[in-house]
Amino acid sequence: MSVQSDCICEKQCPGAIECACVYTYDNNECHGYCVDAVPKSKTMKVGLDSRIDLNLRGASLGLVGKLLADVADADIYVPGSRIDEKRDLYLEDVTLDSAIRELQLLALIRP
Repeated sequence: MSVQSDCICEKQCPGAIECACVYTYDNNECHGYCVDAVPKSKTMKVGLDSRIDLNLRGASLGLVGKLLADVADADIYVPGSRIDEKRDLYLEDVTLDSAIRELQLLALIRP
């Protein structure tokens, strides 16, 4: 199995209540957060134009915003009234910027 095909909630966070996984094509890495499971480590930051897969299962936007901020070379902002909003979403081979827009979050490039 490849890193990309394994970067889904069912494989990274089996049995977790909340899960968010993002696969970055640029560096062939899977990053994730799981509630009731051990999160994956994070390494290199990627630009907003980087291609990703995003897999969310019952993940709060606060959790997703943290995950994307850890991966992105940008600050990610979640509206305060939506921090606890739960999302299920699967996006494949989209830009990081497109995923952020789909979730209606805000990204500001770090200086």
